[in-house]
Amino acid sequence: MAIQSTFIGLLLLHIAEILGLAAANRWLLGWDGLGGPASATLSWADLIYLTGVNFTTLGFTQIKLAGDIRFVTMLQSLGGFMILTWSATYLFTVYQRNWRRAENE
Repeated sequence: MAIQSTFIGLLLLHIAEILGLAAANRWLLGWDGLGGPASATLSWADLIYLTGVNFTTLGFTQIKLAGDIRFVTMLQSLGGFMILTWSATYLFTVYQRNWRRAENE
């Protein structure tokens, strides 16, 4: 049960992170020079898609960004890679702990 709870908790945490980063992207796109006129018209669905793809480090989207927002999304990809790697390591640790506990019973 601990493994499933940990997995679901991490999933919800990552969804919250993606939504938070999408909101940050919306705010940053309002700054002059950061996003350009094409980026400023993105819908919330577009922003969530863009952020989710970058967060999972796929980095390929059909959304074309202009200006310095490209660097922000690059840093979001790096941060997403780090967080997802840490999450996988933590999930593996929980799995190992439960496996050892089951072997000792």
